[in-house]
Amino acid sequence: MAIFGNFKGTTQSDFKIGKSTGNKLSTGTQPSSDLSAGDLFLDSSNSTVKVYNGSSWQNIGSTLPELNVDSGTLFVDSSNDTVSVGSTSSNEKLFVNGNLRLGTNPSLQFGGAYLDVRHSNGSATQLRVRDNSSGSDPIFKVYNANNSAEVFKVEGSTTTINNAYALPTADGSANQVLKTDGSGTLSFAAVSVDPAGSNTQIQFNDGSSFGADASLTFDKATDTLQSGIVKGVLFDPITDYGSIATTANMIIDYGSVASAVTTSAMGDFEYINEVFGPVGDSYVVSALPSATQPGQMIYVSNETGGSVMAFSDGSNWRRITDRAVVS
Repeated sequence: MAIFGNFKGTTQSDFKIGKSTGNKLSTGTQPSSDLSAGDLFLDSSNSTVKVYNGSSWQNIGSTLPELNVDSGTLFVDSSNDTVSVGSTSSNEKLFVNGNLRLGTNPSLQFGGAYLDVRHSNGSATQLRVRDNSSGSDPIFKVYNANNSAEVFKVEGSTTTINNAYALPTADGSANQVLKTDGSGTLSFAAVSVDPAGSNTQIQFNDGSSFGADASLTFDKATDTLQSGIVKGVLFDPITDYGSIATTANMIIDYGSVASAVTTSAMGDFEYINEVFGPVGDSYVVSALPSATQPGQMIYVSNETGGSVMAFSDGSNWRRITDRAVVS
């Protein structure tokens, strides 16, 4: 230490710099007399600097309205409770004007439900993970709740989900779907439709094992079920409430069908009659079927009054002409 000028020792135990009429810098024991506002005391017991404010000693940090180190290298604004690095103006609690470098394996934590990352001046927000000139692909990972497994990972152009499924690196063609090979590789592929159909159809194809036919198609536009061969349809007996019963009635309506002979639509009876000829249930009086089921219709060829159509009422067969019992 170099001292320019006169140096005069005293008998006081404390070390002080300054005249008796100016501010003083003290060490050792905190002064309690001969004090002026602005005096400083270096408290070695707790490594603090105190300033005398005219009535009491205060930590220097609580009395400074601002702290400006090296013209903005570090700036503390006590009126706004902000700290700036590389700037003397900020509206944020901590503002770093320049690059920020963290140490080895740092942790960024926050309170509340979410962490917002947004542009400060209203421009579009861009969050980028970039190579540090090492020539290696950057890696972005998201872990599960227990941090025991990766649920999402981006490494270069490869995106992996649940550490098992690698997404394609390029888009597929229009109307393709994403499929897996069962081993974690996903790719775009066209939907295989056989036979080909429109978007109003629901199709089923099981490779020729569905009733000896390869396909079954329901066409919503015409409300029809189409198949090359339908061997059989089984209907379980049900009641109105959906419970299994011993018997069940089934009504089949073929609807209107186009005839090869006529251009107009016709019903099922006319169609069958045209294709197969006259058909029906014909009986003689001595061999009438049971009339227990009401509503049946038969043709009686040798009725007393001549051949006639008859119906069952649950007990007897009656002529449709006059409701008389067939005889």
